[in-house]
Amino acid sequence: MEEIQAIHKAAQILSAASRVLIDTGAGMSADSGISTYRDQQGRWRDFLPFTRLGLQPKDFSNPPGYREQPHYAWAFAEYLRRQMANAQPHTGYKIISDWVSNAGKEMFVLTTNIDGLHRRSGVPDSRLYERYGNLWELQCLEKCTSHWWPDNRTKLCHLDESTMRASGFPTCPFCGGLARPRVQMDYDDQFIEKEVGWKFYQNFLDAAAIDVVVIIGTTLWMSWPDNEKKPQVIHINPDPQTHVHYEKPIAITMGAEDALMGIDWCWKR
Repeated sequence: MEEIQAIHKAAQILSAASRVLIDTGAGMSADSGISTYRDQQGRWRDFLPFTRLGLQPKDFSNPPGYREQPHYAWAFAEYLRRQMANAQPHTGYKIISDWVSNAGKEMFVLTTNIDGLHRRSGVPDSRLYERYGNLWELQCLEKCTSHWWPDNRTKLCHLDESTMRASGFPTCPFCGGLARPRVQMDYDDQFIEKEVGWKFYQNFLDAAAIDVVVIIGTTLWMSWPDNEKKPQVIHINPDPQTHVHYEKPIAITMGAEDALMGIDWCWKR
């Protein structure tokens, strides 16, 4: 009953709002079959293809790892790309895309996901900022240039899944050196920001106060000036412990797809 009431309340708040920021993380893609990162069974801690070999992605999925152990670093990236290529945006993704395009409100999507599912579901680039980059875009490992390039091929290199070693790595078209995904990693001072995405996001923040922030599958949060009215938070996460990060949220303890379908149904009625 509490979840039903929270869903109705969320729909009422969104219906009355003028400006809405939708903030999504790894939990948003869980219903599309893409494992999360940092929870107990996430791919950062318990990524079975590697853990069965006594390896952990955090040890080499960073710029030093691409230089010193590219066979493992690219194996991790290649495995994820193939997993994400087979994933389809679930209904919740399509609902968000419909809201952004057709709800008659100013809405923007900020995501820490690197899978590209928001873009594939139809969210326009002018309403989307991929804060940590996109696995389907590459850049030079040594940042010989500030340019990045898209590469949507499912298979970028050879992957031996018995040893989780990759070979035949992609190279930079500008200098011929090793390429890497354009994603923000640990120990990463050479990540190439997509400036246009950041500017779209900053322009949205600067235009006027935000009424509502919908936070889905992430604990990412941003601070608001003390002299500025705090937006209402709608927090969607199946783990009830995550709701305590926010002050008086509309807490919906459900997965992303079911929660968004419920809110959308109530909103349209």
